Amino acid sequence: NMGKFDEVVRMCDIKFDASLFKNFLSGSALDWVLSSSYGLPCGVNYMVIGDPGVGKTTIILDLLANLQKENPELKILFVMNEIDLAIYVSRYPEFQHINILFVESDCSINTHNWDKVYSVLSEGWDIVAIDSFYELQSIIKEEEDIKMKEAESRILSIIKRQNKAENSRGVHTTFLTIQQVTKSGAFVGSNRLKHMITAMMELRLENAKNIYSDRYVVFSKHRRGD
Repeated sequence: NMGKFDEVVRMCDIKFDASLFKNFLSGSALDWVLSSSYGLPCGVNYMVIGDPGVGKTTIILDLLANLQKENPELKILFVMNEIDLAIYVSRYPEFQHINILFVESDCSINTHNWDKVYSVLSEGWDIVAIDSFYELQSIIKEEEDIKMKEAESRILSIIKRQNKAENSRGVHTTFLTIQQVTKSGAFVGSNRLKHMITAMMELRLENAKNIYSDRYVVFSKHRRGD
């Protein structure tokens, strides 16, 4: 907490909690690219974008499963819209051990997903993945009868509080958030959303028109990497 906006500080005068600089290791090749210090940093926000069908959900589920396997003490959560997870689990059995919070998109019933998400996140999680930011934003917009900008503000506000360990466990939560892209592959989101992102991890196809072509990962923004 830096206090008032008009306070002038020097970094050499600020003391940081040592727990802020720990990294979570998955034991996979991703550890080498998630940060220059090796592993997924604590209390940061990584966004994952990519072409449809490139495997965004699969690679995040795989990363979470590996992180949980290597670090059984971690509290890891996946927030997602309703999909047929049975297909994923049949291909990757380790996915069945991940904690999942489903958000429903059926506005014909009296659902309160925002209250549910807020309450669960406030419990305090080491790592939270959201699939996807845009879908969660749209659900909150419809349920709460607010504008998309306000729905985005609510999500970003709770993410920021969790980053700062304002939760029951007092842990600095790391967020891995999948986001939609346009048909041309461009990022969908506001400038405020872009500013809050520590790293933008893009999953791409060598040939965007061929779902079976080779895939690669590139970071178009990476405050924690080279």
